[in-house]
This record gives sequence, structure tokens and C-alpha cells, in this order.
Amino acid sequence: MSVRPLSSVLKAFAALDIIASSTEPLRLADVSRMLGEARATTLQRLVTLVEAGWVEQSDDGRYRLTLKVVHHATIAMEQAGIGTRLLGILQETVAESGETASLAVLEGTESVIINRVESRGLLRADLRIGSRLPLSGSATGRVLVAHASPDTISRLERAGIELGDPAMLSEVRERGFAVSGPLGPRTVTAVAAPVFGVRGECIAALSISGPTNGFDMDLSSRIVTQAASKATARIRGANE
Repeated sequence: MSVRPLSSVLKAFAALDIIASSTEPLRLADVSRMLGEARATTLQRLVTLVEAGWVEQSDDGRYRLTLKVVHHATIAMEQAGIGTRLLGILQETVAESGETASLAVLEGTESVIINRVESRGLLRADLRIGSRLPLSGSATGRVLVAHASPDTISRLERAGIELGDPAMLSEVRERGFAVSGPLGPRTVTAVAAPVFGVRGECIAALSISGPTNGFDMDLSSRIVTQAASKATARIRGANE
């Protein structure tokens, strides 16, 4: 006899997905409307998610995700073997380029850094594991969008996320890497390339980043594409 899923739990996760698809905290009325149910019922689901630590209320009473999502995403990647198996490649990339190397995944509507190896230089990109980057303005975000599935693109568009110029995304796919920078007060430049899974889907973006002044774009783009190819081969079980 088959076991049926609990509809109440599925609805709670649906509420979580709605909050995750928004770029800003949502009101109870917003979540209730998108779920198509009474506010009192939606409130009960949100209270459950708050109690479980997945959602929190902002000062104005709106609902947003907690950073528990980042922690679980990191653990999920570790359980899949990605974090451990690609750490050596990140270390090799830093040794070869002299810059910081990172691994990022698409989480909700942003690019999230799940693993990072810092360069030994005095000037470094000021980001940490768990940092969230915009999809259209970061090298990793552009890679993740350029290689995203049609369903993912539709979800991001419905959430109103800026995905970047289609011509630019096509160029990212054609040349095999994306560039961003300079950004922020410390003017950081980055270059990123896709890491593919066993079914050909882009599961992560591997990047090299560092202060714009002195950043060797030609060398870094060559190193990062080679490193991403090596990471793809490792994920697919080659050269183990």
C-alpha cells in the first residue's frame, strides 16, 4: 500500500517556496493570495515555518527566509560530495592564479558562495562563504543564469529578477565564462565558468576574483575554464 504525502506539509513548503522566490519580505496577504487560501490558514503555516527556523518576521511584520537555508544548502552540497571533492581544485586554482577561488550555486533568486579558498595576497576580494550575489551583476550569477533550465528561468522571471541582457548571456555560453567588475568600494573583478553535473545540468559556478588593479583577465579566464572543466570531470566520476 502506497503512503500519501501530508497535504498540510506540502502547503507549508509551498509557502516557503513563495517566500524564497521574492526579492523582498512578503506580507501575510501576499503569501495567502499566492497560495489561494484564507489568511488564517496561511498564518498557521507561516507560524509553523517560523517555529521551525526557516522563516522570520521583519520589523514591519513581513516574512523572509532565515540564513538556515544557506547552512542547509552547504550541507546538501557536502552530502552530494561536491564541497569535499572540489576543494582541491579550488586550492590548485588559487595557487595557479594568485587570486581567490570560489564555488557558488543558485539558491532561491541569488548566487550563493558555498566554498571558498582565499589567496595569500594582502589585497583580497572581501566575500565569505554564505555571501549572496545578484544574478545579473556577478560573474557566478551570469554563469548560473546563462546555463539555467527553462523552468528555472521562468521561475526567476515570475519573481521579477533581473537576469541580464540575452545577448550577454548568449556570449557567456559561447565563450564558456562570464566576467563582472569592477564592483563595490574595493573594486573587485571576477571571472567564472560553469560546473556541470552527470545529466549535463549546470550545478555550480567556479570563479576567480580579486582587486581590479592588477587582475589578469586573460590568465584568470583561462585558468577558471580549465578548473571548471576539471571539476566537471571529477563530479562525473572521471579521473578519480
